[in-house]
Amino acid sequence: MKLSTITKSMLPLVLAMSAVVTGCSSTVGSQDGSGFQEGGTMVALVNLHPDQKRRVLYALNYQLPYLLPMCSSIKIEDIDDDEIEFTYQGVTFTYVWDKHTRKAGQSLEANFKQYFGSSCEQQKANNLSALDQQGIKAGKPKLGMSKEGILFAMGRPPIHATLSLDSNTWTYWSNKWNRQLISFDDKGKVTKIR
Repeated sequence: MKLSTITKSMLPLVLAMSAVVTGCSSTVGSQDGSGFQEGGTMVALVNLHPDQKRRVLYALNYQLPYLLPMCSSIKIEDIDDDEIEFTYQGVTFTYVWDKHTRKAGQSLEANFKQYFGSSCEQQKANNLSALDQQGIKAGKPKLGMSKEGILFAMGRPPIHATLSLDSNTWTYWSNKWNRQLISFDDKGKVTKIR
């Protein structure tokens, strides 16, 4: 319908319909098959360590005591500009995007998708060494683990502190104040945890 053919009495109805159509066309989340959309389900690609008391999972990937195991299923409830609400086993958690990740140039969606996806690689994890599997099960680093094992056990270290996974030192945080450095040898095996 052309604007010139809209009568004054029809204008409120047309504006209301326009608002509804605009709201519907801006579906939150991408449609790439990953499940990243409100109401979508995804699985943890790696072990994650949310703050169980506050029900928060930080984009910085703090290494807190609680374990959300790899391959666990979640449901996305709400996607906002700087946080995502999801449920895991009936409990709602808030995934919080931080200024460090934002300044490093990683979007909330890209950050979230490095930890959650449409399917996990359980078989790949099962094919790693017994030591790697122990670390993955515990969600903690162990001397001698491979980089792959560490990624499954702990997730990717924060991008602003470890720009490249080719680095032989990865920096994680246990909380806002305490860092954990994991050093690897040239073969990608953990040599030091401090």
